[in-house]
Amino acid sequence: MKTHVKQTTLRRLISLVMLAILVALFGVLGGGSFLTPGNFSEILRDASVVGIIGVGVTYVIITAGIDLSTGSMMALVGMTMANVYAYTALPIWLMIVIGMVVGLIAGLINGLIVARLNVPEFIGTLATMGVFRAVTYLIAIKDAHGVIQSQPLTVPEYTVLGASVGPLFVVTIVMALFIAAGQVVLKYTRFGTRLYAVGANRKAATLSGIDVARTRVIAYVIVGLCVSVGAIFTTARLQSTTALLGSGFEFDPIAAAVVGGVSLAGGSGDIVGTLIGAVFMATLENGVLKLHMNTAYQYIIKGVVIVLVVMLDALYKSRLERASRERGAQGGAEA
Repeated sequence: MKTHVKQTTLRRLISLVMLAILVALFGVLGGGSFLTPGNFSEILRDASVVGIIGVGVTYVIITAGIDLSTGSMMALVGMTMANVYAYTALPIWLMIVIGMVVGLIAGLINGLIVARLNVPEFIGTLATMGVFRAVTYLIAIKDAHGVIQSQPLTVPEYTVLGASVGPLFVVTIVMALFIAAGQVVLKYTRFGTRLYAVGANRKAATLSGIDVARTRVIAYVIVGLCVSVGAIFTTARLQSTTALLGSGFEFDPIAAAVVGGVSLAGGSGDIVGTLIGAVFMATLENGVLKLHMNTAYQYIIKGVVIVLVVMLDALYKSRLERASRERGAQGGAEA
């Protein structure tokens, strides 16, 4: 347990240092346009959807899983709500509820595929990524010639979700609630303990009485919940949705978790680290735009950082394993 806490603390410290360096760099290069309260508010807004979805994705990664379908799931939720809005007279709150139910069902499907059918997580969620996107295209609103249209969602009581309350956007406040709740669940509940146990060693978790499959399914359902909330706030901000919503988004929550110190091997990491990773990603994107740089640099930097973090994680784990073997050898010699 102490080793796990030490790992998490070290990773979080590295993430904070990287974020501080990035802010300082863009602060120097961007001058007054970057270091302003308004811009920091925008950075937090841009980090919020990734942060919300990152809560669920962190749970899945801690169990040594992965979910590649979040972008397509977001599009499916958005298009479902667009259909409800366009073709029914249902109230907005019910449209939102229906969208969330679709997200929960999509998450449940992922969970059942990987945990009950034992399909490898990468393959299973890669398949559902395609299926969810295909269903989105099938239900997309089209014109008389069959061309997919962007569906406006301009009802004031819905678009208010994309507005701000004082210096903070509504989505940022909701993200803070999700981060706090997610961290509490992870650190102070039996479910959180089970997530870590499943990720550290599934066989040992099973022998200790944990229903590994059930725990994994719940983690994927939570991803579905988080994605549906992210889709709601994204479409409210854009005041519309399209079949392309969330394209390329699949890797953002995963990258945020990895940059924030969540180990892809499972068994370690936390929600606060993912928040730091989400803010790092948003800061990078914001700084590139402020400096009018080619967006290719954003992806290059993002990729390099992820590779470095994964390499450091692997190196640290290798050192721990070597130290453990040496202690075991010393103990055997003394015996």
